[in-house]
Amino acid sequence: MSGPDEDDKPTVVLDLNALKKEKLKQEEELANLASGLEFNVFQESASSNSENPLKVDYNVILFDFQSNFFSKAIKGLPGGFHYVVVNNLNDLNQHLKSKKFQIVVFNYDVNPKAVNQLCAQIRQKLPSTKTLIMAKSISPEKAKIHAQTPSGANGYYQFPLDALKIEKEFDRIYSQVRKAS
Repeated sequence: MSGPDEDDKPTVVLDLNALKKEKLKQEEELANLASGLEFNVFQESASSNSENPLKVDYNVILFDFQSNFFSKAIKGLPGGFHYVVVNNLNDLNQHLKSKKFQIVVFNYDVNPKAVNQLCAQIRQKLPSTKTLIMAKSISPEKAKIHAQTPSGANGYYQFPLDALKIEKEFDRIYSQVRKAS
């Protein structure tokens, strides 16, 4: 007698269309959640303006949504900046209350739709907060085109991480704000 018949072996059937629909549904839910963010406006008191205006003191918010990239890569980022790693929308919203200059850094490769939604809202509602998009393949041409869209960022950076280049991009964004004020 021979072994078990080939037809008797268990099989797994994947419904790729159902998986695609589920992924699209999750992305749509995330985009809807991002569009529903409530940006609270923080009112600074007169006493908080007593800092030295020449001191470059601002937060760099690393938005680690659906990943741990920034948590792992923080040691490779330039020193001298106050980094805040945020991994959910509620925490991001809390940090966006500040009217002080700050830069929010997004990893575009993780969820481009959410990054575009958030950049558009920050650009529209929070003039003192600037955005930087990091991605594996964002050429200067693509960055220039994307910057012209409603979801365009104030800066773009192509991986791999290089502390000196990142610091130059932070400084470039900050200097644009200083020139405008």
